[in-house]
Amino acid sequence: MPRRRHCQSNEPIDLDGEDECKSKRSRTSSRPAVKGSNRIVSSRRDKTNQDKLDTRIFDLYMEDLWKHIEEDKKSAYAYLDSLWFNSYINASDEKKSKVLKWTKSLKIFSRQYVFVPIACWGHWSLLVLCHFDETDCSDAKKGPRMLLLDSLNQTDPTRLQSDIRRFIRGIYETEEREESKHFINKIRLELPKVPQQNGEECGIYVLYFIYCFLHSKKLAEVLENKKLEEDFGKLFDDGLFDPEEFEKFRKDVHSFQVKRSTAVEDQG
Repeated sequence: MPRRRHCQSNEPIDLDGEDECKSKRSRTSSRPAVKGSNRIVSSRRDKTNQDKLDTRIFDLYMEDLWKHIEEDKKSAYAYLDSLWFNSYINASDEKKSKVLKWTKSLKIFSRQYVFVPIACWGHWSLLVLCHFDETDCSDAKKGPRMLLLDSLNQTDPTRLQSDIRRFIRGIYETEEREESKHFINKIRLELPKVPQQNGEECGIYVLYFIYCFLHSKKLAEVLENKKLEEDFGKLFDDGLFDPEEFEKFRKDVHSFQVKRSTAVEDQG
């Protein structure tokens, strides 16, 4: 199936600009806003392409999704604001410290899974920090690991690796952890095979991947047994990804987006 046009900028998204690939939103979340970023809804936003999410809609949907999960998952899981990773990578040292301070408040090292949405180069992907609550660092294979889920592998997700490593080192240093830099650098970054997009719905795919973590019984069994390396990618081939279910999810995101955008316009 032919792809729709995808933004091909080689630079991270400029959150203050007005390019069609750039993100704008107002801030309604209780999470800290990144100073200097434009958080208002653009009246020029392309409303005909509901697959293409901005960071405002993404984070509002995440907040709504989080309200409807079990309390035990709320304590075992956490997620970062969609602007934090990008802001850390491109910010001054002062702003980097602020992002790490906000991240510290999430208590990552007491969580089993932490979702880190990444919006760079006009494209969404998902970093999942797995088992960062492990305290036994004698065997890196049994300790923390990371998954990078990308619905458009042709964008070469490995180009994010150095930025991800820098971000993770910053988190460890801010927490004043005892783990050595050697151990941190050895944390595995895996790129499982996941369903691939046909258009510009990468943001919806990221939300769907998170939804699967929160609601899929098959995935829950894999996570419980810590068999991520062997089984995670296979799950999607074995029926975890149902095109019809994804289409329902996609339409739900569209509906949510219309309601939120209409509410904002009514307020204006």
